[in-house]
Amino acid sequence: MIKPPPPPSVSPLTRESLSADAVRQSIRDANPQIPVWSDDQLDESLTHTLSLKPKDKDLWVFGYGSLLWNPIIDVVQRRVGTVYGYRRRFCMVAPTGRGTRAQPGLVLALDAGGCCQGAALRVNPKRIREELSLLWRREMVVGSYTPKWVKMHHAKGSHAALAFVMNRQHRSYRGALTPTQTAKTIAHATGVLGSNADYLFDTLTHLNESGLGDKPLDDLAMRVRRIHKRTKQK
Repeated sequence: MIKPPPPPSVSPLTRESLSADAVRQSIRDANPQIPVWSDDQLDESLTHTLSLKPKDKDLWVFGYGSLLWNPIIDVVQRRVGTVYGYRRRFCMVAPTGRGTRAQPGLVLALDAGGCCQGAALRVNPKRIREELSLLWRREMVVGSYTPKWVKMHHAKGSHAALAFVMNRQHRSYRGALTPTQTAKTIAHATGVLGSNADYLFDTLTHLNESGLGDKPLDDLAMRVRRIHKRTKQK
C-alpha cells in the first residue's frame, strides 16, 4: 500500500499548510492527549458565529497578534483601531506551535479588561466562507478561543469585527502568570512554528510599523532580551 505524502511543514504557516491540515496533524503527532476539533466541530462553530454577525455590510477580522503580520486569508482592506473591554496578553499556553510538550510556550489572546489597539482586516466579500474556514483551522483547532463580534473604533467611526477572545474556562488559560514567569517561558520556548521570542518580537515590530504602541509588550520584550543576554554570557 502506498502511503499518502506527509502534510507540508507548518513553518512558515501558509494557506497550503492550513488547507492540508498541517496544524491539526502537528498537534496530534506532538500532543496526542490534546483533543483536536473535528471538521464538523469547526464547521458548526463557524456557522454559529456567522449567524450572530451584526448587519454590517462587510466582514472584518480584528488582528492583534500574528494576524497583523501573517494574516494568510484574502484581505482587501486594512484599518487600524481600538477595541475596548479586552487587552492583548500572553495568557494562552502553546505546547506545540511556539513550544513543546516538555517546554510549552505562550501565545497572545484577547483577555478581559482594558483595551487593545490592532488592525481590522476586511475579508474578500466573494470568499468569506472559504477564507473563514481557513481561519478556523488556524485559530479554533483546540477550542481555546471564543469567536466574538466586537466593536472596533477607528478614525472615521466604528464597526463590528470578529475577534478571537480567550476562553478563560479552557485548560490552556494561564492568566495568573507574573511578568517574570511569562518572560522566562517566552525566552526559552520554541516549537514547530518557531521561536516564542520571535513571535513576540514580530508582533511588536508590526505594531510599531502601524503606529500602535503596547507598553506591556515593550516591557515584556525587554525582560526577554535580558534573559537572552544573561544566557549568552554564561
